[in-house]
Amino acid sequence: MKPVVAIVCDTALHGPHRYHQVGDKYVQALVRCADVTPVLFPALEKPIATEAILGLADGILFTGGYSNIQRHHYGEAPAPESENEDPHRDKNTLPLVRAVLDAGIPMFGICRGLQELNVSLGGTLYPRVHEIEGRMDHREDKNDPVEVQYGPAHRVAVTPGGVLADILGGADFMVNTVHGQAIRDLAPGLKVEAMAPDTTIEAVSVEDAKNFALAVQWHPEWKAWENKQSTKLFRAFGDAVRASQRA
Repeated sequence: MKPVVAIVCDTALHGPHRYHQVGDKYVQALVRCADVTPVLFPALEKPIATEAILGLADGILFTGGYSNIQRHHYGEAPAPESENEDPHRDKNTLPLVRAVLDAGIPMFGICRGLQELNVSLGGTLYPRVHEIEGRMDHREDKNDPVEVQYGPAHRVAVTPGGVLADILGGADFMVNTVHGQAIRDLAPGLKVEAMAPDTTIEAVSVEDAKNFALAVQWHPEWKAWENKQSTKLFRAFGDAVRASQRA
């Protein structure tokens, strides 16, 4: 039996109805590149017990999403009402991060998932990184075709000797950029694995982690099977999940 990777859903209103959902691109990347079975968990008002999730899952993927983490979780004043937030997801994922790390289960974070890892361990975020002097605008142009939105946007410098360098071979490479928030203060226990030219942190790992614990700010799930770096990332995650299952 293939190992199971759990994904906590986003929640969103479609008309009058609330949906629990995950982008197909994450599911496809897990199936096609990591060779695992994805299982979706709803983000309930009363979260499913972490013991139940960890009892079923051999790994956890913390995905990107269209919502931002509520700012009170990292000591900021409330966001404007127009900002898209998902308190149901926050309530489910932020406590789950620590539980996953404590249990030594492989975890991979993408975009919002990187931010969840940082906030859950005591770090902070820039609510709008493009408003910080010297930083580039990392958001996509929503008027562009989706292939352009997720196309190569800037280079990342990989930290020599790190986890990411070990997976990818150490060379700098191009990534897409589809985010409005970014790490401000790095949480204790996290290590920078890659940075953008404007010093935005693009990847982190958990120091002294019991297992695979890596997160990236870009979106490697987008057609991961057509990008060699993305394929390597998901394959490394899948290998860690398989080893965890065997153990």
